[in-house]
Amino acid sequence: YFQHTPTMVASFRSSLLPVTLLLAASARSGSGFASPRGDVAPRCRRVVDDGASRVAGGTALPAAVDDDAARPTRRDFLATTAAAAAAVLPLSTAPLPALAKEEPPPPTRAAVAEAFDAIRLELTSPTGVYNSLSSLIENGSFEEILQYTKESDAYFRKAKIGKARKLLTDKELKGRSIEMSNAVTFDLIGINRASRPGKENREEQLRYLGELKKDVEIFLELEGTIDVID
Repeated sequence: YFQHTPTMVASFRSSLLPVTLLLAASARSGSGFASPRGDVAPRCRRVVDDGASRVAGGTALPAAVDDDAARPTRRDFLATTAAAAAAVLPLSTAPLPALAKEEPPPPTRAAVAEAFDAIRLELTSPTGVYNSLSSLIENGSFEEILQYTKESDAYFRKAKIGKARKLLTDKELKGRSIEMSNAVTFDLIGINRASRPGKENREEQLRYLGELKKDVEIFLELEGTIDVID
């Protein structure tokens, strides 16, 4: 559709010359794009003195400084990091010396006697847990039994028996004392259930009351196993 004249052809060829040179440089660099760090310009080389050296104050300066040569490469950084980690790793993974746990001193004889006498009193005193529950069961005071068994688990089992448990010095017996303490709770629960509305059962109340006394007496035997100091 257009008539090509020699002048137009020459102009078109001259416009293609920069593109041809750019593609040729890209092919030599192995990339589809011209590298900004290719051979077209010096690689950030700062010439200090027109290709020679300049003397400043009697000190000769280098003719050129290559920024890329002075800059550490990624491979150098990784190698340095790996070497540092290898040197620190044995120190960080070394086990720390175990600190010996100091055992508490044995309780005094007076402290042990006071704790266990308080429990023993709950079986023998007219106002103790055992005799108080026995009287309530005998009188058929079911509502009062429901309240009393709840309160007894708190001030008797948790407070008094719990205090005596902490004084035990035999580790095995100390573990077994938890079961003894729980048995007292189950006895109180049994009495409570046999006193609920519609489930009142005097025989069950007395049975669990007897179990309560036996379990407390078994716990009291632990007093003689404690190592004490005067």
